[in-house]
Amino acid sequence: MTAENALLKARASLLMDDPFFGTLALKLVLNGKNEDVKTMATDGRNLFYNEKWVQKHSQIELKGTVAHEVMHVALLHFLRRLFRDHKLWNISCDYAINPILIAAGFVLPHGALVDKKYEGMSAEQIYALLKDAAPEDTPKPCAWGGVMDADTSDGTSTAQLESEWQVAVTQAAQVASQAGKMPGHLQELIRDIINPVVDWRAVLWPFFTSRTNEEYTWARPNRAYISEDEYLPSLHNHRVGEIAIIIDSSGSTQSYYELFMSEMAAIHGMLRPEKIIILHCDYIVQKDSIQEIEAEDDFPVENKIYGGGGTAFAPAFDYLNEHHPDVEAAVYLTDLESSDFGEQPNYPVLWVTTGRDEAPWGETTYIQLES
Repeated sequence: MTAENALLKARASLLMDDPFFGTLALKLVLNGKNEDVKTMATDGRNLFYNEKWVQKHSQIELKGTVAHEVMHVALLHFLRRLFRDHKLWNISCDYAINPILIAAGFVLPHGALVDKKYEGMSAEQIYALLKDAAPEDTPKPCAWGGVMDADTSDGTSTAQLESEWQVAVTQAAQVASQAGKMPGHLQELIRDIINPVVDWRAVLWPFFTSRTNEEYTWARPNRAYISEDEYLPSLHNHRVGEIAIIIDSSGSTQSYYELFMSEMAAIHGMLRPEKIIILHCDYIVQKDSIQEIEAEDDFPVENKIYGGGGTAFAPAFDYLNEHHPDVEAAVYLTDLESSDFGEQPNYPVLWVTTGRDEAPWGETTYIQLES
């Protein structure tokens, strides 16, 4: 039997016995032409396979492996890696999904990553634990199966891919329920897929990385042509310019401050904005709190919030307009409990809120304490 026929048989078995997984497997194109894939993997469109690896495994193991790849896609692992290390992300994703598959009765090939201490955790939660582990305590990647980043080379956006798979998961759950074969332990997981709680980091990082680009600029002429009296633009790798970090001094932000600032320190370390302006504001800007961090400076580790009176947002933006007119973007940690927003500035603002309200302008994301 060819590898393709073996996988078609495994998929057909899923459709009969586990229609939730089988229905989703139909959306993945069987593809044995990726030479980099030594076992099996998916990018959210293809189910890549290595012919020799497939032919070495039993039908029951192939059925489990296809279900494994389906879970990577159903949980949008191919879209959620962001800045994370690819190898460690794969390990984290496997720890998240393998207990679910085993509970559903699947048999997985030898070497499947399973650890009870990670059961019930998301891949992001597991990754956060693994990245801080000592090198000798970091497990080796699973010898089979994997998840790649989404292929958006045809112009399809990641938002569109996410929407398509949420619809697909909903439909697959309906098919399985109608057949009386929807595993009960998957019900809550499906609800989380269809109505996800967005990790605030997944909004924070793109907010800044989207402001980097390579562009031609006339401000820096191409010196190779100056001697020939030609003034041509040069390719300028434009990193993030000036950004502002504003901290609402109200008491509700205290417990989130360290978590928020640690993520901003990571952004500073990776993107090296030209300048970061940090300021704390209650009903006025706290002058003692103002810090300016240049690209090559160390990010401050101070764990102190200045002020603590009533809340108003307008003073912070007024201060930036007056003293830092070149600010390109601002992020505001706040509970949003104020009506004094002032006028919307001419640069983008991301509100990272500890509450559940939404700001009247800018983009709003919601921060939660990690369990």
